[in-house]
Amino acid sequence: MAKALNEKQVEEIKTLLLQNKEKIETALRKIDEDHESLSTMDLKDEGDFAAASRDYTNDIHIKKQQKQELELIEHSLKKIEKGEYTGLCEMCDSEITIKRLRVKPHARYCIDCRSFIDNEKKEH
Repeated sequence: MAKALNEKQVEEIKTLLLQNKEKIETALRKIDEDHESLSTMDLKDEGDFAAASRDYTNDIHIKKQQKQELELIEHSLKKIEKGEYTGLCEMCDSEITIKRLRVKPHARYCIDCRSFIDNEKKEH
């Protein structure tokens, strides 16, 4: 049977989650501020407009990814608050290594299940 995280490890993960949450929220605010300033930019020619459009498109993609990561962080934080966070895979109940959780504290799946999910998405 897989071993759940101990209380000290859960606190460590919670700290990492809160730090990541703050970084993402700061990044999202900056993107929003940058987009607001686009309307006041003095675009001199088509090149300026193309560059601003490209940056805006990239920002939209980054913002979408950041929001998805923020949702995963919120999911993990809610589980911690409810005392339901174990650090086990939500698909197979295998242990998610503490090493993986330190890099990606919002991970919901072990490496094998994550690979399976990613492969399923590629096929559909």
